[in-house]
Amino acid sequence: MSRIGIWRERARHSLLFGLWGWITAILILVALGTASVSSLLGFQEAKELQDQQLRQVALLVHQWNPLPATVLAPRGRDVDADTAIVIQRIDAGAGAGKLHIPRDLGDGMHTLEAGRRRWRVFVSTGRAGRIAVAQRTALRTEAALDSAQYALFPVLALIPVLVLLSAWVVRRGLRPVHALAAQIDARGDDRLDRLPVEGVPNEMRPFIASINRLLTRLATLLDTERRFVADAAHELRTPIAALSLQVDNLAHADLPVATRERLRNVQQALARTRAVTEQLLSLARAQSGRALARRVVDPSAVLRQVIADLLPLAEQRHVDLGMNRDAGAPIATEPTQLYTLLRNALDNALRYTPEGGRVDLALYTERDEHEPLVRTVIEIVDSGPGIAAHDLERAFEPFERLDDSADTPGSGLGLAIMRRIAANLGGRLTIDNRAEGGLRVRYSEPGVAARPEGPTP
Repeated sequence: MSRIGIWRERARHSLLFGLWGWITAILILVALGTASVSSLLGFQEAKELQDQQLRQVALLVHQWNPLPATVLAPRGRDVDADTAIVIQRIDAGAGAGKLHIPRDLGDGMHTLEAGRRRWRVFVSTGRAGRIAVAQRTALRTEAALDSAQYALFPVLALIPVLVLLSAWVVRRGLRPVHALAAQIDARGDDRLDRLPVEGVPNEMRPFIASINRLLTRLATLLDTERRFVADAAHELRTPIAALSLQVDNLAHADLPVATRERLRNVQQALARTRAVTEQLLSLARAQSGRALARRVVDPSAVLRQVIADLLPLAEQRHVDLGMNRDAGAPIATEPTQLYTLLRNALDNALRYTPEGGRVDLALYTERDEHEPLVRTVIEIVDSGPGIAAHDLERAFEPFERLDDSADTPGSGLGLAIMRRIAANLGGRLTIDNRAEGGLRVRYSEPGVAARPEGPTP
């Protein structure tokens, strides 16, 4: 692609570069126009000056009678071929002097061709007789060009300065756009409130108003979707619980072996359905966007409650569950959501760890270079198969069931709920594979002094 093509492509996709280019082109056109107008005005002024000068010379010549020889035929250093004024009698006959001037040429200003050059000639009749005062027209052309140069060169010299100044002005004018973009990027995924219009240039306000209308429609749509999920999950809890109770009662009856086996499959299916319903309710609560009732809690107590609730599952799967480090610091958080996050994390670890495996928990503090005080870190490490590196980010998507987990019962909502809760609490949630095998889930929150209590923004 040529340089012109590259310039056009950049100008098409860059407002700053496009304005730069247009301003530069306008400055060059203004400079050329200024030089043209200056040349035209300079030419007219030089022509009038030359004509006036010829009239003055003719007037002085008529004061002498007879004419000195040096006037009609100047010699030596007094002669300048470019600027010399030629004085010639024309009543002696055409061709009697340096210039071939017709005898019948009337008084006044004339432009003649003589010796392959153009001359400006003033014919006058007076005491000295009939004379012609002439000078080359090249003189006034040079004067016009000089005038154009004097007008053009300063403008050309100022073009780089003007281009740089215009770039600075344009960049400064676009600063509100960059500030608004940074403000939008800094928002969380759950921030769908309207963008402020205070301090925004008038030219941007229609665009901001369109974005605000879009955010309002999107918030309404998401809220409707969340209410539908929550209402559907809530309505399903009662019939599923009743059906589970009926199936459990039926299990105590005297049934054939084949029927009991089928009944066991129904119980497992109902258990999975009940788990999915509870997970949907948890996800709906996490996505509700309600203000959090924060209070200072001991994360160790919450973690021990989670261990106590899931210890039967660990014993059932013969998984060695233990806490090998307990050195955390109090945090200002919402206990119920923190409990839900940790329960999902530990539940996943126990379900995906093979029987006879191991799940270790750790609670400790670490100092973050970007924060004034420490962070409380909770780690849950299992000895399961882990997650393929290319699936680590995809695992956080709702209802995402990875190929490696096809044989493990689950809804695919656990990690999605954990990520949403972590965002609500202002914490950090990461997962990664250990070098020795297994998955590590790491959640951290700032200590109490690092962030005041109160609802999240």
